[in-house]
Amino acid sequence: MKNIILTITCLICLFSTPILRGQNTPAAATSKATTAAQPTPNAVKSTGAKHSIPKKHATKAKPASVSTPKAVVATDTSVVNIGSPAKVNGTGGMPVMTFDKKLYDFGNIKTGDNPTVVYTFTNTGNAPLDIDIITGCDCTELDWTRSTVQVGEKGTITATFHSKKAEEEDHKKKLEKYVDIVLKQTHPSSGYPLVESLKFYVFIVD
Repeated sequence: MKNIILTITCLICLFSTPILRGQNTPAAATSKATTAAQPTPNAVKSTGAKHSIPKKHATKAKPASVSTPKAVVATDTSVVNIGSPAKVNGTGGMPVMTFDKKLYDFGNIKTGDNPTVVYTFTNTGNAPLDIDIITGCDCTELDWTRSTVQVGEKGTITATFHSKKAEEEDHKKKLEKYVDIVLKQTHPSSGYPLVESLKFYVFIVD
């Protein structure tokens, strides 16, 4: 009897072991797969891709500010034309050359002629006047009052045109010649030399 019971028990054990194994194996695999699929709460997935900023948080880089220099307004760079003493605004005295005429026309002349014009001026400013230098073209001879011209006094500038010194290409056309005057006195506010300019026309017919 004991042998029969032992035999039955062994048979039950033999048949039940595969069944249990078949039931437990898939469940264990499923459990492991599920565990692998679920990420650890604190884990950070690294993909190697650059971190992108959401559009709503992205801000454009501001360009570097470039300061545009203010335009510099050019005034007189070397000289100041003589004008009314009132323009000095009380910063000091200034001589003023007031001419009887600043333009003269010699008209037609022949080669060899040396016409001369005398420009007369009055110092209408409020300071003495001294001529430093007068310049013109090579064919113009110049002379002027060398002494100090006091306020209210007159002075002269003489210009003589030597036609033989004129270039051949200047013949048979109207020439425009300039005489520039530079005073020893300077502008009270700027310090630039005071200047004036005269002009004459001449036509060499041959």
